[in-house]
Amino acid sequence: MKTALVTTCYREAEAIDAFLDAVAAQTRQPDGVVIVDAGSEDGTVERVQARIDGGARLRLIVEPGANRSVGRNRAVEESGAELLAVTDVGSEPRPDWFERIIGPLESDATVDVVAGYYAPHPRTTWEAAVAAATVPTVEEVDPATFLPSGRSVAFRRKAWEQVGGYPAWAWHNEDTPFDLALKAAGARFVFEPKAVVEWRPQARIGRLFVQFYRYARGDAQGRIWFRHYTKAYALLALKLGLLVGGAFWWPLWLGLLLLGAAYWARHALRARRRTASTAAAWLAPLANGIVDSAHVFGYTRGLLERRGHGPRDR
Repeated sequence: MKTALVTTCYREAEAIDAFLDAVAAQTRQPDGVVIVDAGSEDGTVERVQARIDGGARLRLIVEPGANRSVGRNRAVEESGAELLAVTDVGSEPRPDWFERIIGPLESDATVDVVAGYYAPHPRTTWEAAVAAATVPTVEEVDPATFLPSGRSVAFRRKAWEQVGGYPAWAWHNEDTPFDLALKAAGARFVFEPKAVVEWRPQARIGRLFVQFYRYARGDAQGRIWFRHYTKAYALLALKLGLLVGGAFWWPLWLGLLLLGAAYWARHALRARRRTASTAAAWLAPLANGIVDSAHVFGYTRGLLERRGHGPRDR
């Protein structure tokens, strides 16, 4: 069966060359590579075109304003392939990634989706803290419930067609509703932990907040609920309850200190199991606090606007 690697990008001039180098270094090359750009004006398109002019077997499609769902669907359609591997520009697949993620689809006709792994590649202590706060290790992954990220996944075209492709309304969390639709349709998933792409965690606090705010907003728009939203809202309610209650009985304010200490200890201990850096483990609870806040604000906004799926932004 014909294979293809498909991806989307937007304003990725700083990352596109490393990504294309990683694709060119694959131990097994796909039959086609399709890149859909959403109208970058920072030199991304020119860098890809320069590779094509130099003989690289790439296909570039520019579709201004396309979100990742629209871009991925367009790439799948244009690839003409039966077996598709998906990753993101900004990630760098390890040399054997394509071989490992496409292999289960070729060796077992009953497999519909292959979930690969995405390993953080931090360069600073804070980036290591963000990774330890937000990314489960391979050992923590439950293959039965793991939802693959668009950073590292492969699937059959017929499965993609069965669910109507990626949902065009989803700007920020397109892989989650796509995965859930596949599961609802009865697609068989397998987890391939050795199909790994590496990516650099978000370093700026504001961008970290926005990243998870958008994920939560998209989940709310898609009527998707996870346990981490229960935790985030419950934690907020408990904090507010202790804060307001302390105005009537001040010892309750001590509860806020105890709650903060328990929160810090829980997340620091989990992070310590995920990272060799003690400093990163101690910083990880701060990253968790940012993510929990983003979940509350993002999900709340998504709830308010999900009728008609609300306004969109990149």
